[in-house]
Amino acid sequence: MIRNALAEAALTAVVVLAVVALVLVPLAMTQADPAGVVSTFLFGPFSNLRYVGNIIELATPSMFCGLAVALILRAGMFNLGVEGAFFLGGLGTVAAALLLPLPPPLLAPASLLVGAVAGSSVCVVPGVLRARYGASELVSSLMLNFAALFIGLYVLNVLLRDPAAGAMVSFKIPAEARLVQLVEGTRIHLGTILALLACGLGALYLFRTAGGFESRIVGANPSFAGHLGLDVRGIGLKAQVIGGLIAAFGGGIEMLGLYQRFSWQALPGNGWTGVTVAILARDHPGLVVPAALFLGWLQIGGDLVARNYDIPNEAVGLMQALLLVAVTAAALTRNPRLLRAFGARPAGAAK
Repeated sequence: MIRNALAEAALTAVVVLAVVALVLVPLAMTQADPAGVVSTFLFGPFSNLRYVGNIIELATPSMFCGLAVALILRAGMFNLGVEGAFFLGGLGTVAAALLLPLPPPLLAPASLLVGAVAGSSVCVVPGVLRARYGASELVSSLMLNFAALFIGLYVLNVLLRDPAAGAMVSFKIPAEARLVQLVEGTRIHLGTILALLACGLGALYLFRTAGGFESRIVGANPSFAGHLGLDVRGIGLKAQVIGGLIAAFGGGIEMLGLYQRFSWQALPGNGWTGVTVAILARDHPGLVVPAALFLGWLQIGGDLVARNYDIPNEAVGLMQALLLVAVTAAALTRNPRLLRAFGARPAGAAK
């Protein structure tokens, strides 16, 4: 089983590299220095500490959102409310940091907890509608994102807005609630360690606990899970709750780690990135980390090429779109003949 999983991961990596080359090489050939374009894209993000820090900075929220989506997908659900949960989680965390009269050691943990509970509602509500009424969580969660956005903007404008700031932003987050910066010269903060820890705990939950085993059974075959006597709806709802809490917690981490005020006036897009990360990781919490780092490298490499050459930054978006198509294409990444070429055992083979 492990051998087949490694073969599938290796094949996915080859497909990803082929897609990057398919987009990058034609764009590079339109420039006077094609080799420079390729070199800047591939190696530029590692040329100094600041760029490496930018990769990790982008990967940190992607790990939280990717892990949330992966756990939801493993239970056979598909909830797009991760985006709204991340947004409301950030807002709830800032609101708690500004309003709760707590001593400094407790302020950040308590604020993150409040933000996680508040933001998770964006995933919980579609889960409840699915469990109780059979409503499609895909549609309800997508629509609820925009409800979360406008509710959040109302709270920001009415309760948290700093009238002296000259823009619709909150009061400054108290310094004692901010997360510790880990590497001087970068914006890498304590939240990165928490994101890595969350992915590790997610893998332990999914593959080493009874709850994770039940979730995987329900996701693989709901009918069989029902015959086993498992509460299919309850397990699906639990996955939605856990995913919402993780995504909202990631929004709070992003705020306390990188921002001085809450300033989002639109959905930040980290939830959509999390969907891409989860798909690249094949819904495996342990692979969420390299998938998030890969997308961070892709974004920084594209930014460097766009700044130094006459190549639009939208090329990165094109790469991500093609990656989604290629990685989700079972004909490519789950083809038995191709997998055997990477060392997978054929189905039913003797041990």
